[in-house]
Amino acid sequence: MKLWLDVDDLFYFAERSARPTGIQRLTGEVYTALNSLAGDAIGFVRHDSEGGFAIVSWAEVAQTYEKLVGDSEPPATAVRETTTYEDRPSWLDRLAIALGLRPAKPPSGEFRTVSLPPTLKQFARPGDMLCALGAPWHDPLYKERVERCKTETGVRFSVLIHDLIPLIRPEFFEKGRAPHFEAVIGGILPLTDQVLTNSRATAADVTKWSAERGIALKAAPEPLPIGTGFSSRRSADQAGVGALPSSLKEGDFVLFVSTIEVRKNHTQAFRIWCQLLRDLPEAQVPTLVFAGSWGWMVEDLRKAIEATNHLNGKLQIILSPDDATLASLYKGCRFSLYLSHYEGWGLPVSDSLAYGKPCVASDRASIPEAGGRFCVYVDPDNTTGATGVVRSLLTDPALLARLEADLKAEFVPTSWTDTARSLLDLVSPRQCRASADSSTGHSAGQKYAGD
Repeated sequence: MKLWLDVDDLFYFAERSARPTGIQRLTGEVYTALNSLAGDAIGFVRHDSEGGFAIVSWAEVAQTYEKLVGDSEPPATAVRETTTYEDRPSWLDRLAIALGLRPAKPPSGEFRTVSLPPTLKQFARPGDMLCALGAPWHDPLYKERVERCKTETGVRFSVLIHDLIPLIRPEFFEKGRAPHFEAVIGGILPLTDQVLTNSRATAADVTKWSAERGIALKAAPEPLPIGTGFSSRRSADQAGVGALPSSLKEGDFVLFVSTIEVRKNHTQAFRIWCQLLRDLPEAQVPTLVFAGSWGWMVEDLRKAIEATNHLNGKLQIILSPDDATLASLYKGCRFSLYLSHYEGWGLPVSDSLAYGKPCVASDRASIPEAGGRFCVYVDPDNTTGATGVVRSLLTDPALLARLEADLKAEFVPTSWTDTARSLLDLVSPRQCRASADSSTGHSAGQKYAGD
């Protein structure tokens, strides 16, 4: 049996964004770990213009992920992809191609010598697993693509659901996002042989939402333990020696890593700092650092930041940091914030803890799963209460020291290799896992961190 990973959304995202969000981070790290554990039993595919899946090499996947996380300077608006095709079409173009309204572009790159790239239809065998770990919702015809593949090849299909937030909390997204997302999710769930989720909270959301819409799941959703840390080549080389931005001093800033968009609740962090600057001597208030790209529905926040001259210098925004910079920020911060209204997981929470830094985190949805007992939890709607918690960490060094000592003594991070092994256990318990065990020396029944 072979595990085929649909990586098309990683390439799609790399065309349009400078740095990864949590989903691309997760998939890139899991792909890397899976390739190391069970390379011969793993294949990678993209969406082709014929309504199927074209095989791509691990080298292409790795290069595309490195572009997103590495230290090169990406364009301000997008990263050009390295792909099997020239001028990868948008989803509207692909819809026109699929309907026969527009011809497909000719293939190029390493498959230029043949009329079409190798396809999953040619190489998949009944019982193989096609797995979408990312966000394939960018393809409006994904249901038809998966259905056709299952019929033609006999493969099984698995999908990792990161969240259903556009459907259950649509107020956090721009108009038009939810119907498209719902169409794809509602279409593929009945075809899915195994639904994976990134948390127990997301599993509960999927179960409830499916039942409400009369969608019969073939099996209960299975939560997958989520890893933490930066394992890409560039970050591994630099994370230990990466320098902080020159404007920051170690221990003199509090870090909020996230796309700056309405759901993540940067507005609450801004209000907390406004209150702290009114209540405490300015020298006692550390710099607040937003590390991430600008997102959506935050126009009022941007205006407030500009009106206060970035809180008179007490707010710094580091746009699109690479992995080495993120590592230096986590290592150098006093503690971190993650005040999101709703998450499928909460990767910046576990990243902060893995670097030994306590996190003031929202008490909603899956975030307590990501932070366990090691976070200080706050209500993301109660700014007064959250301000009190942050103030206590700033004015009581002994409290912060106790949290740090507890982290150092007790916190055991889940590695991306742990995530990959769990995935192999869930989707391919025999053949793929046997390949992984033979390459790493693990026994088939061994239990590991993250189970």
